[in-house]
Amino acid sequence: MVEYPSNSWKGEQLQEALKSKDVLLKMGAIRVLQEEPNDEYIATLVDTLNDSDRLVRINAAITLGRAKSPLAVPALVYHAVADQDKDVRSYASWAYRQLDYQKASPYLVKVLLESDNHDMIRFAAGEIRQKNDLKAVDTLIQRFQSKGMYTGYDPDMAAVNGLYEIGYATVEPLLKCLDSEDTRVQANAAYTLGKIGDDRAIQPLINHLAKADLEMRSRISDALIKIGRASIPALIRLLDNKDSELKWIAAYSLAQIGPDAEVALLKNLKMRGPAASEEIVYALGIAGRKDSFSPLYETYISTPDDSVKAWSSISLANIAASSYYEVTDRASANKFLDELGDQLKPHMLLSYDTLYALGKIYIDRAATTDVVAFKSNMETGVKCFDLSIIERDNAAARAFRLFYGSYLKLMASKSPDIMNYIERDITDLKKEAERSSNKKEILFLMDKLLKILQGAYEDRGFDFTGNFREYAGYCKQMEPFLDDFYHAEDPKKPMGKEQPTLHADVGMIQDKIDALLKSFEKSDDAESIALAYRLSTEVARIDTGIYDDYRIAESCLKGIVSRMAIPNEEKSDLYFKILLISKNGVSQIQLVLDRMLKGANVAPVAKKSAGVAKADVKKPGMLEYIAIAIIIILIVAIIVIALHKFNIVPLPFRLPVSWLNPSLADALLGSGLI
Repeated sequence: MVEYPSNSWKGEQLQEALKSKDVLLKMGAIRVLQEEPNDEYIATLVDTLNDSDRLVRINAAITLGRAKSPLAVPALVYHAVADQDKDVRSYASWAYRQLDYQKASPYLVKVLLESDNHDMIRFAAGEIRQKNDLKAVDTLIQRFQSKGMYTGYDPDMAAVNGLYEIGYATVEPLLKCLDSEDTRVQANAAYTLGKIGDDRAIQPLINHLAKADLEMRSRISDALIKIGRASIPALIRLLDNKDSELKWIAAYSLAQIGPDAEVALLKNLKMRGPAASEEIVYALGIAGRKDSFSPLYETYISTPDDSVKAWSSISLANIAASSYYEVTDRASANKFLDELGDQLKPHMLLSYDTLYALGKIYIDRAATTDVVAFKSNMETGVKCFDLSIIERDNAAARAFRLFYGSYLKLMASKSPDIMNYIERDITDLKKEAERSSNKKEILFLMDKLLKILQGAYEDRGFDFTGNFREYAGYCKQMEPFLDDFYHAEDPKKPMGKEQPTLHADVGMIQDKIDALLKSFEKSDDAESIALAYRLSTEVARIDTGIYDDYRIAESCLKGIVSRMAIPNEEKSDLYFKILLISKNGVSQIQLVLDRMLKGANVAPVAKKSAGVAKADVKKPGMLEYIAIAIIIILIVAIIVIALHKFNIVPLPFRLPVSWLNPSLADALLGSGLI
């Protein structure tokens, strides 16, 4: 007969009963502990909360509530939010409420940092928020410290997410962190403030921009972008700052906030009138939509500043790509597109999808009976598809470049072999289509397009402009099926073979930075020296091949250029070249440095050839000097002895022979040398 637990049971008896598979035995042990809770059994009771029997779990929760041990916090929080039985959730929540919050607080922090259950994290954060537990907040912030180790600006996501869930109560402590000397604390605080999105963080973040280093400025910009619409007024005011770097940060942030910033940017552009700045034009080109086209076009045609005009052209191209069919002033839009065709070139700061969209617009404009306009728009459309592929290899642009390019070739070429070339190209494209999940649809449409081309080739009087709509219609039908057409969609290239070339490029760049440093040292320009050293560090990081963030390098170069004693036109040109770095990479950095060295009249430091430069000649050490001295003494001694032998130089003493080998001594005495 089974003996069930009673108040006389202690120690191992109760432990074994709690672990028993017999539900009644286990329940009896729990009831005993409900009468006299004991910390000795907390760990076992916590395990019992996972029992398959709901009544066991309920009674275990009640017992833990009466025991009031903070050790049970994580388990009670879990079952309060995640247990499958609503009664167990209710009793687990009641049990947690019985605990002393001050003792439970460290375990709530542990939940925030270690749990991967979002409901538990929200529960713990809610408790800390309701109690306004600044001590718990400070414990989370302590995780941001680098603790003497270089950890860069990387975010501690567990702490960040915990503070984000707590929310409002963390803003003031996080704002104080912006003054920390530990850059990791600053960066994590800015990241968290951006994620929380509280308006109170905006002005303090803006205020810290001026004294922040390059990387921290980037983090603050990201935070303001995340806060979003509420940041717009402060960022608009920053556009009037005298610091060019801060103005560009404001413009970039407003551009990334997007359409919400359009109205404020347009108002600012109108206020400036003819004195429109590059920064605001750039921001409108990304954040603006159809309403921005006409004001930007007015700036484009009226500005005397070449740099502003260039940025206006880029911005108008972006807006035309996204909103051409909604622009009310279609005449101006068409006039601009006519002019844009000549300006299009590789790496014009237009993204691959913008170029692709422009290509389609030009193709639509080609549907006209005017042969000259037809041909001009077709050529520009194909050019856009070409440039789109340069920015990123994408299936639709490759297909459209081939089909519309073939149409143009057939229209203009008089070669009897032209059709063979076109058929060969389309056959190659069909092979690619065989690997597509939409190959049936693609091959059907390709055959339709090829049939039109073959018909045009056979009919020398073919009406290319009149039949173009049908041809373009088949191309448009193909577009939705091209998503997985090619396997080269990912712009990232594997490292390996290209790495040595990159390393060689970086080596040349470091030589040019050294040349700049020498010129700054002569002029005692401490700030430019600091920027050049920071640039050198960034270039070294890029040399690893796994780091492709060029923003810091761009910032360093802008700072150096702003301090150079060169004409404003040259500075503007350099700023434009610097902005191309994010697209062109290492080669663009080298181009910018070459231009800077030319402007500063400094020649890069040449690599020294072995055995040529004096600085490369190895200086003799002490041992070498001693060896040379001994050799000289021996030579002198031999000469003197020889001269003595021939009675040319008499010696004032006789050479001792007692320390010599006897046979050697006899030989010397016999020779008359000594």
